[in-house]
Amino acid sequence: MLTRGVLSHGRDPVYLRYAIWGQRRVDGWLRDLGVIMIDQAEGMQRDLDITGGVAEIGVHHGRLLILLSLLRRSGESAVAIDLFEDQHLNVDSSGRGNRAWLQRNLNRWDPRHSDVKIVKANSWELDGDKLREFAGGPLRLVSVDGGHTVDLTQHDLKTACDSLGPGGIVILDDCFNEYFPSVAEGAQIFFREHREYVPFATGGNKTLICHEDCADEYRSMIRARITGGPLNVESRIFLDRPIVVAEPLTPRRARRYWRGYAKGRVRAALWL
Repeated sequence: MLTRGVLSHGRDPVYLRYAIWGQRRVDGWLRDLGVIMIDQAEGMQRDLDITGGVAEIGVHHGRLLILLSLLRRSGESAVAIDLFEDQHLNVDSSGRGNRAWLQRNLNRWDPRHSDVKIVKANSWELDGDKLREFAGGPLRLVSVDGGHTVDLTQHDLKTACDSLGPGGIVILDDCFNEYFPSVAEGAQIFFREHREYVPFATGGNKTLICHEDCADEYRSMIRARITGGPLNVESRIFLDRPIVVAEPLTPRRARRYWRGYAKGRVRAALWL
């Protein structure tokens, strides 16, 4: 259940409207916990004054891309990459990018939609330099949700990681989704071959990745930010490295949390 209370403080009302309510009106796959993880990751970047563009490889109808676009600060770019009408190249049928629906959803939910760069491309033809060129500079948030084969997962992760500026984060979809085991295989091969990149947190079908230089700080920060909310937060080991794992509370603990949250809101309203 998404509320203002589980998202970063000081968020813009337009963003809150979309994150809590609007994104459910856009076709695609985005869990509440996934929204929380991305929101808190971007909140960490703000705390550290990390800037840069945002992008997504594999946008479908824009459900996650719009969230990323609304998180931008002044002067930051947004890039949407998909096969769009070339769906015959989508060999594993993971999503159905549609430019018309993407544009319609951007027009409805993103006041700055006119400066989102929409690129029809096969991600096999991209690399980190090309993605930076589209964005006009290094990126700080890149979602990887394109083809779900072993080889393309590795390739898209390399593209995304190579496009990052200092402190940048890659958001990998379906890394631990049993419906797409090829993503898990491709990701593990990538992490073993590129030890400089580290998955530091996962939850809501989103796995957050950064350069090893930032991993310890990001693990500590995101654990502190999401602990105490409607989540069970644990430290686990993945590929011999620590990773923060978040999952929804059990129904009984969740009811207790939300009762306390509601009482706090009522008390605050009465005090005001």
